[in-house]
Amino acid sequence: MLARLSGDWIGRGTFKSSPSAEPELVYCKITNSLSGGGAVIRQKGRCAVATNSGRVTGEIKSDGAGGYSGSLESISTRGPATITGRASGDQITFQAEFIDRRTKKPGKATIRMVVGDGRYRLVSNGFNAKNNSDFVASDITFERR
Repeated sequence: MLARLSGDWIGRGTFKSSPSAEPELVYCKITNSLSGGGAVIRQKGRCAVATNSGRVTGEIKSDGAGGYSGSLESISTRGPATITGRASGDQITFQAEFIDRRTKKPGKATIRMVVGDGRYRLVSNGFNAKNNSDFVASDITFERR
């Protein structure tokens, strides 16, 4: 599946900086490079919303038997998030642990990556501790450029 993510991508979608924030339009330019004999994808790029922009860097490694691990730094994290995931069909579901850039407190998210022909969709669900529920923090569809 990682080989299908290799290349240059443009992403568009929505981003929420907190559970109570209004969704903002987000735009991303990402380059994914395959290495490690096809077992690792390295990601570099930028994402921007009207109020903020920042680099995106990451690495996803296939651990075999449908397992994945790695790191991801984005405009919502302070330093890289640690991610672990499992694949099922064309989808990898990751659990992420990170330090929130805005609150500087530990956070968790579930990230679903669905890979299709010439596109992939990344949906991140954060956790709202105030009412003990999930919220959609970002929903971005990437297409090859």
